[in-house]
Amino acid sequence: MTAPALIKQAELRRMATIAKREGVRVEVEVNGRIFRISPDIPDDHKPEPIALPDDFAL
Repeated sequence: MTAPALIKQAELRRMATIAKREGVRVEVEVNGRIFRISPDIPDDHKPEPIALPDDFAL
């Protein structure tokens, strides 16, 4: 037999709904393991790559 799920699918869906609606990360700890659900980051908030000049050297 397989082990029962630590977090039920319904609980994951509820956590995902809260994360999306409120824009926050949701965490739950079960048996010493932390499960995190984060909302999607819209494209307008993602960092853009910085264009370096051709003569730039590190």
